[in-house]
Amino acid sequence: MNQAELAQALAAIGIPGELVALRGHADYSWCLEQSLDGEWEVYWYERGTKNNLIRLSKESDACFQLLGRLTYSQLLAGAIELK
Repeated sequence: MNQAELAQALAAIGIPGELVALRGHADYSWCLEQSLDGEWEVYWYERGTKNNLIRLSKESDACFQLLGRLTYSQLLAGAIELK
């Protein structure tokens, strides 16, 4: 999975676009970006701080990490159902 595929998957499960920042960061959003050392980072960005930071070596692993986190949050919120 790459970032374009991730964006499609997030839209399909109803994650608002303003909640996710791909290829960078934005305040009060989940972020996915490649750091200067080549690692991929997934984190919640708030007031200049990277919270719940996970660093992964492959883009696809980072995409699946973020997709999993946000899908789980949608399940807990009752926004999507398992069938």
